[in-house]
Amino acid sequence: MEATITIDGHKLTEGQAMAVRVALTAFLLELKHDKQFADGLGVIGIAYQARLNEVMHIILNEAS
Repeated sequence: MEATITIDGHKLTEGQAMAVRVALTAFLLELKHDKQFADGLGVIGIAYQARLNEVMHIILNEAS
């Protein structure tokens, strides 16, 4: 079961929530494993990684 995700008052379907989770996971993995990509983003890359980790924590806790 996917976490319930609401964007601007619109509740996503389970399939849409899964797509968001997979996209966030893929981007987070890219930041973690592609040093050149992450370095190219500079400070914003560090912030993205921190915020994505927070969101993934929420998603995973909501879905369980």
